Formats: sequence, C-alpha cells, structure tokens
Amino acid sequence: MQRLPVVFFRNRQFCNLNYIPMKTILFTLLVSFSTVLTATEQKPLVLDDVCRAIGSGNVDELAAIMDAEVELSILNEEDLYSREQATAALKAFFGKFKPSSFGKVHQGASKSADAEYCIGTLATANGPFRVYVYVAKRNNGVLLQELRFERE
Repeated sequence: MQRLPVVFFRNRQFCNLNYIPMKTILFTLLVSFSTVLTATEQKPLVLDDVCRAIGSGNVDELAAIMDAEVELSILNEEDLYSREQATAALKAFFGKFKPSSFGKVHQGASKSADAEYCIGTLATANGPFRVYVYVAKRNNGVLLQELRFERE
C-alpha cells in the first residue's frame, strides 16, 4: 500500500496533499460564481443615463460614458476634446452654471440604429440652456460623442 505525502507545520500534521477540504472547494466555487453574477448584473448604459448625469451635473458619470474624443460646444466655444479635456471643461461649466433639472424635448435614433440623440432643456441657477446630446451605440451601451450647450 502506498503512503500519501503529508505536510508538517511546526511538527504537527497539517494536511494531506491529496485531500482538499470541502470548505476550500465551496469557497472557490462561491468566489467564481459571484464574480460571474456581478458581471452579468451590470446593465448597459443608455441615453437616459447621459441625460440624468447632465441634469445632476455629474461630470464623473459623463466622463465614464465619453468616447476617447468628444465634440463639445459650450456657449459658442466649440472644439474636439480628449476625454480629459472635455471633463475639465464640463466641470468648469457645471461649476459656473449649477444644474437643477434636465427635461427632454425630443429624442430619436439614426436610420441605421447605431446612434441616438436627444435635445433637451437644462435648467440652471443662471438660466436655461438648450442641450444637444449625440451618443453612438456599442455592445455594452452607449458612448457620448457630442454635447452642446446653448443659451435659450
């Protein structure tokens, strides 16, 4: 009969190398399935999430939705910005014009259904703005590609 290898820990028998405790198996399975379940529970971002972030002035949420480059127009100052530059410009805008609400006036999609747009009114402490939002649809949601703020 063959003897199984045994590991010793401070002169005490610790565990048999051919024996895996049931707790270890259950823990491994639990960790594996919990990461799979949390990954599938995350819903894709949609145009409504972009509008909600604009209405609350949540620049961090907008930055997470932005494409690598964003066409941004704020009060007749229009340019193609990197995500970092657009984030800084939006922080400055929302710092100067504190938003109180955002209401959609019109919403639509491109003919090929690979993009969506929204036109709405952003109410701020310093007056309302007409906002134009353009997002491209991707597998896991949308990417913000164009954002315009104009005085009403």
